Amino acid sequence: MNRKLNVYLCGSKIGVLSEDDLLQLSFQYNSNESRSLSVYLPVRNEIYSHAEAFPFFENLSPEGEAFEILTKNHVSENKIFSILDRFGGDCAGAVAFYEGKPENNNEETLHEISAEKFTQIIDKLPEDPLLTSLENPPRLSLAGAQSKFAVYKYENKYYRSNDDYPTTHIIKITNKRFPNLLKNELFCMKLAQIMELNVPDIELKTAGNHPYLEIERYDRYVENGIVRRVHQEDFCQALGLVSDRKYQTRSGVSLRNCCRVIEKFSDNRLWDINSFVEWIVFNYLIGNTDAHAKNLSLLHTETGIKLAPFYDLLSTEVYSIKIVDHYMAMLINGKGRYDSVTYSDFLALFEQLGLNATNMMKNIKNKFALIISIAEKLSQNLIDSKLPETDTKDNKIYDDIIAIIKKRLNILLK
Repeated sequence: MNRKLNVYLCGSKIGVLSEDDLLQLSFQYNSNESRSLSVYLPVRNEIYSHAEAFPFFENLSPEGEAFEILTKNHVSENKIFSILDRFGGDCAGAVAFYEGKPENNNEETLHEISAEKFTQIIDKLPEDPLLTSLENPPRLSLAGAQSKFAVYKYENKYYRSNDDYPTTHIIKITNKRFPNLLKNELFCMKLAQIMELNVPDIELKTAGNHPYLEIERYDRYVENGIVRRVHQEDFCQALGLVSDRKYQTRSGVSLRNCCRVIEKFSDNRLWDINSFVEWIVFNYLIGNTDAHAKNLSLLHTETGIKLAPFYDLLSTEVYSIKIVDHYMAMLINGKGRYDSVTYSDFLALFEQLGLNATNMMKNIKNKFALIISIAEKLSQNLIDSKLPETDTKDNKIYDDIIAIIKKRLNILLK
């Protein structure tokens, strides 16, 4: 039996996603539609086939363990279509899915998440990735593999989201496999912000005895007291690739592929390419080997398409190779390990990206020349601020990251 979902963009129906008897997806825009879901799926009258449409919609789904839990406990055999049917009311960006029409009621009562309930959510999160245990759970889908959920925040209180009040903040919890993971990401994101990379605001907080990160969503903004969604697509979606190909080693996305996306679609091309190069170098300096294609996105704004703020910046190399692979998500001049990358490899990479290698390296040196002193000052400020649940030995994570930066900066400042 064929199934259909209406696809909405910024609250207006844009087309229909269909599933046939063979569990193949197809997508068709409304007639006279002018807005596109993706640069890979431009508006046209013809139907997009499964091969064309599937990657965009598959990339809206959670990955890894969260995906397995959802498909085992909450949806039918057709995983992607059923996940979007069940959880597709609040996805990344401004896309949403409904069998019929969404209920628009701006007077709907907001349901606050009490402190006790918030703690319970964190406790259950690994087994309940999309808050399905809540009474009248939100239709929320978050891509990615980390343990996280999203909430609507208003006047420093958290609320369960709904169609009229989309989520505004991502909540990330700790992971026992990676000691001090939250402080790791907090430090790297704060450092990136000070270094003037475009990143969202992030804070470390606690609920009960549980530390968590609160990260502001960059695909939301408030206008006249109403939360508006901003459409986005990650680089796998922009390239028409499924999420498993976010890594270059899986016949996936390379840095050159990413640069071409920016060159072709950004309305602020020169600025965004420069920002992209700074992202590459920053990940190299902190030792983030998991900087993959789904951590880069395009924002579709009223003034055009531009590179989205960066997120998921953390040092993976502070952890043992027994815990996490130190092979890079995307290669630098064919090399897969940061420790093997040389000054000449960066020059070669810049040439491969079609850039003036000499000028780009000069800019990079100027940009990051003071990063060590800035990182050391940030470390001390975080220690002095007495973050929630701070244990003195936990602060060693800052020193470990700074040690990697020092080693890598010596290569760049050759």
